[in-house]
Amino acid sequence: MTDDDTSCDDTAAPPAHEAVAPPPLFILGVGADGLDAARLAELLDAVTGAPNLVIMLLLRDRHLLDEPRLRELLGPQSSLLLAPEDGDALHPGRIYLPPSQTLVTLEEGRLRLRPLEEASDHGLIDSFFVSMAHDQDGNVIGLIMGRFDGDGTLGTAAIKECGGLALAVDDPSLHGMDLRSAGNPAAISDDILPLPRVAARIAAHMQRHHRFGHPAPVGVRNGSENDQLSQVASILRNATGHDFHGYKRATFLRRVQRRMQVVQVDTLEQYLEQLRSRFDEPLLLFNDLLIGVTQFFRDRREFEFLEQQVIPRLFQGKQPGDHLRVWVLGCSTGEEAYSLAMLLREHAQTLDVAPRIQIFASDIDGRALAIARVGRYSSSIVADVGPERLQRWFVKEGDTYVVSKQLRELCVFSQHSIVKDPPFSRLDLVSCRNLLIYLDAELQNRVIPVFHFALKPGGYLFLGNAENVSRHAKLFAPVERSFRVFQKIDADSRMHATFPSSSLGLDGHAPAANRQQRSVSNALVRAGERIADRYAPAYAVLDEHFDVLHFSSQAGRFIRPGGGAPSLNLLNLVHRDLRLELRSALSRAEADMTPVQARGIQMHEDAATLAVDLFVEPTSDSDVPRGYVVLFQEVEARELAELAPPKDTVSDNAHVQALENELRMTRERLQSMIEELESTNEELKSSNEEYQSLNEELQSANEELETSKEELQSVNEEVTTVNGELAHRVQELAHANSDLKNLLESTQIATVFLDNELRVTNFTPAVTDILPLVESDIHRPISNIKLHVAYDELQDDVRRVIRTLAVLDREVENPATRARYMVRVLPYRTVNNFIGGAVLTFMDVTPLTRAERALRSSEQRLRTLMEGIPQLVWRSLDGGRWTWSSPQWSSYTGQRDGESLELGWLQAVHPDERELTLNAWHDSARTGGLDVEHRLFNAAEDGYRWFHTRSAPVLDERGQVLEWLGTSTESDNLRRLQDEQRVLVSELQHRTRNLITVVQSVAKQTVQTSHSMPEFAGRFDDRLSALSRVQGLLSQSDNEPTTIGALLRMELDALGAEPDQQRIVVEGPDVALRKSTVQTLALALHELATNALKYGALAVETGTLSVRWDVVSTNDASARLVLSWIEEGASQQRRDDRDQAGGFGRRLIEKALPYSHGAQTRYELSDTRLECEIQLPLTSLHDR
Repeated sequence: MTDDDTSCDDTAAPPAHEAVAPPPLFILGVGADGLDAARLAELLDAVTGAPNLVIMLLLRDRHLLDEPRLRELLGPQSSLLLAPEDGDALHPGRIYLPPSQTLVTLEEGRLRLRPLEEASDHGLIDSFFVSMAHDQDGNVIGLIMGRFDGDGTLGTAAIKECGGLALAVDDPSLHGMDLRSAGNPAAISDDILPLPRVAARIAAHMQRHHRFGHPAPVGVRNGSENDQLSQVASILRNATGHDFHGYKRATFLRRVQRRMQVVQVDTLEQYLEQLRSRFDEPLLLFNDLLIGVTQFFRDRREFEFLEQQVIPRLFQGKQPGDHLRVWVLGCSTGEEAYSLAMLLREHAQTLDVAPRIQIFASDIDGRALAIARVGRYSSSIVADVGPERLQRWFVKEGDTYVVSKQLRELCVFSQHSIVKDPPFSRLDLVSCRNLLIYLDAELQNRVIPVFHFALKPGGYLFLGNAENVSRHAKLFAPVERSFRVFQKIDADSRMHATFPSSSLGLDGHAPAANRQQRSVSNALVRAGERIADRYAPAYAVLDEHFDVLHFSSQAGRFIRPGGGAPSLNLLNLVHRDLRLELRSALSRAEADMTPVQARGIQMHEDAATLAVDLFVEPTSDSDVPRGYVVLFQEVEARELAELAPPKDTVSDNAHVQALENELRMTRERLQSMIEELESTNEELKSSNEEYQSLNEELQSANEELETSKEELQSVNEEVTTVNGELAHRVQELAHANSDLKNLLESTQIATVFLDNELRVTNFTPAVTDILPLVESDIHRPISNIKLHVAYDELQDDVRRVIRTLAVLDREVENPATRARYMVRVLPYRTVNNFIGGAVLTFMDVTPLTRAERALRSSEQRLRTLMEGIPQLVWRSLDGGRWTWSSPQWSSYTGQRDGESLELGWLQAVHPDERELTLNAWHDSARTGGLDVEHRLFNAAEDGYRWFHTRSAPVLDERGQVLEWLGTSTESDNLRRLQDEQRVLVSELQHRTRNLITVVQSVAKQTVQTSHSMPEFAGRFDDRLSALSRVQGLLSQSDNEPTTIGALLRMELDALGAEPDQQRIVVEGPDVALRKSTVQTLALALHELATNALKYGALAVETGTLSVRWDVVSTNDASARLVLSWIEEGASQQRRDDRDQAGGFGRRLIEKALPYSHGAQTRYELSDTRLECEIQLPLTSLHDR
């Protein structure tokens, strides 16, 4: 049977001022074959790229997939292909490919993986599709590529029921399939498309689904939309015979919008054109509106009675060649049919000899029948079926259960309407549970005789717990009324089954105003036509005086008006052979108001004699005056043939037979008259007896008056007792009222009580800030009271709660004070569990709303801060399972959104430090945080840089770790500076040691050549100054090497001997000196310059100094620096002093330079001339 879908209804839509939500996350489940890698790659290439789409591949025969081939075909998109793990969250833009023999489901947005219990992968597609539909509601798309023996049918139905899109890829194996073919879920999909059109269809659906995701509340729709929805319902009624004007509006609109998404139209007006122009669209919409309400062994006590008391009787008297036939109407997805099949099969197995069992299951919903034929159900049936029957009659495939083949072979599923199609016949049991409650009384009166016709003598009828056949006591007798089991009565009945019933016009929905405008005669004519169509085309409609209001065109042969004044009375117009029987039938129909029949009346017409059956039936409609319909039916030739004697009988027998029939009829008429006369006599006798008894009653009245005093006294005592009880009850009621009054006055929750008419029955004082109520407002309609809050939907919400009994919450605001309230509307239940109205409570949530705003603002500031700092920020659970990373992480490492979650961030860590980092994570709970240095991948440089990573725990109020908040700070430059610092310190230590050694050597040499302490101090200070200048020059030349020219000029400048064109010549190319050479060479040049100023050429005005150098090649292909120091014009008398004083400089030149640097030196001194030559290997001069 079918019913409204209440599980997916929208209880409220987002407020009009709310910002448009971002596109929701869609999940595309693809059921395909592992062998079809090429078509799979073509599909993925077309559908990938949507930022809000996740793709899950569910491959049958996954182990046969050529995965390298698939990745090759995908090209760059192969990086999106991931192997999911248990507990993974879904990330947009990813393609998930589970491993072989793995069952995948979706729970609260996370993937759940477990091994398949069976070697077969049947049920793999259904398991994920069903879980996806239940977990994600309408944001799901199911795509089937191939035939999978029914796997995917249950999931496809689940996707469609919750508003998703179900598609199938066009395949040669699908050609010719319709809804009756249960071999593939494509039979119930929304559309079957060629592969190139699938991507565009999915994109269009996602866009339209986002647009229609929040239908407007019922109370705010415009009139045009209401009219359009009414037109949709009218088209459905005309096309299918089912009226949806009273269908729940939210569900109806959502189903219509789902079809609008499927046919890709944007407005109701466009969809109306689709309904009018496409002959199949009304049926498709009708199928979407049908939701199966059924389960295995629904109403278990009734099925237990059926199993114990009825089913054994069905097998009684059956032979091996006989058939036991059962008809299940409104079978929906087959649960009830399979339940009966289990009971029948179980009982048959207890017998030595059993008949053949046939179960016919019918429904008008082709989609439900497709699921029923497959027989695949979700794991929720476990509680209904029980473990023993589950193991016996079902095969588990994934997370689904499939009915065993032997049960499925017992059941034949057929699309059939009890209203329009002929019934099955020769049945032992008819199960029609919860179908009749959806039919009006007239239709039930036509359907129940059909059941009587379809059943064998003694057959059983099984109805729902809200259905009965009490108005057809002559057709069925109750076996057990409480369990709604009835047995066919074999006696003939005046009610005859007629079918098909679809010839009856759907005129019950005409407006009341139009019906009132029709005349009484027209109403009678319409009633007559409706009844006559069930029997024969020849009829007449009479008023209560038997005057004719309407003749059918075929009634002429039965009309023979008599002579005299014209009359419309049918008794004067009908053929004279029919008048007596007609008068008798009309009289009985008038008296009993029940249908009357008169069969086999002989009517002589010309030379022929006809046998005519008369049917008289009074009109039963309450909205028309009393009238009668007379139907004339000529006996068919085949029926006359059955009554005719054998051909070899003489003609006299026929004449005798006719006379006997006439005599019999005459006797029956006479007997009827005698009975009427006797009845009149009896009535006269009864009247006389009544008069006599009346006299006796008057005499006894006096006696009764005498006893009345005693009775009145007894009554007074009873009244006194009752008054005492009432006083006690009044006292208890007053006490309860006092408690209620104090409760209402003390509570701080604003509460209003309304009755079913939306009138105020009570309220708490706290509500006066929201509703200006006073005591005099009790029993006033709530619509007459002006609210202080903006709540235009109040009356609609209250009516909806009273109708659906569902609690409703809504947030409203006081425009004047900006205070916000959470309104809850609940049904008001009496102590007897009747609904007596509704209760409204108003909770002030202003502080909470402000706190939420402040929290959102704080979160935004925090997010801005975290995303703006240079550090890489992340959040993690224990063990380094990341739950979030900042955009800086993705930008730096090149990982896409989601790739860093869980342990995906390890891919950005240098392989050499991954184990170190994981060990540090494992120790973080003990150490109180993570503190580790490792290298992270820099996507911009395509290399690794050092980072210092720290984390701190976020604790709850009990001190338990909720999560870890961490940062990764780049330390690569710091580490490089630290390395340089270490080198610099080492170099400084080395230079210091060398300098101290040089100072010691200078001091030692100076002491040896000095004759007194003042002389030593002067010379030592002078030489230390030279060393200081050299060290300064070396410090300045850390980045650039020291040249021989710069060293010479520094020494000459320090001594005040600036080069000039006449006395001092300094020339040569720029030659860089090695740092280790500079110090010794500088001391030697310092000694030469000092001696020249004190004792040499520069000590006299006529002396000259020439310093020249150059680079020359040697025989061994090496280069040497040759420096020449020549003094001219030295003082002869000071030669001895110079020779003695220059001892230290000469030793530096002749011994220290050759020893330390492999130099060749020449020092020649004459009376007026000094020539010094220094040759240093060039390789020893270059800087490192």
